[in-house]
Amino acid sequence: MNRISIFAIISALAVVTLVPLGAEEQKGIVSEFRAVEEAIRKKEQDPAILKATLQENIIRAMKGSITRRFFHTREKYLADLKIDNVSYEKFEGTNTFYVKYKAFIVRYDFMRDPERFIQAPVYEKFLIMDDKFDADHGDQPTNP
Repeated sequence: MNRISIFAIISALAVVTLVPLGAEEQKGIVSEFRAVEEAIRKKEQDPAILKATLQENIIRAMKGSITRRFFHTREKYLADLKIDNVSYEKFEGTNTFYVKYKAFIVRYDFMRDPERFIQAPVYEKFLIMDDKFDADHGDQPTNP
């Protein structure tokens, strides 16, 4: 009984002394990560690079959306998927983009600014417009 009590006390002391050391190392890495992320966010970048990153994110997201929905016939839709054939618009003050390609219109929500970070959307809503709708709404917005 006495040995069990001593072992329990020693084990408890070992856990108490080791846990803070691991946490302190982790806090250093976490703070360094956040500092680098913040520096990237605030860094002045060339507008052409920002636009290219955004367009790459949009094309990658659209390729993924089409592939998931039309796996067997995806080549029919992906053959001419280029940024020149896509219209997109940002919803003011958010990381939400509306993208139109052929008869598809998609809402993409990104976790962070897709102009600065290469990423996949965290939310997507994929709609297919019928022929009648597309004919009635021929005056769609173009790329910004």
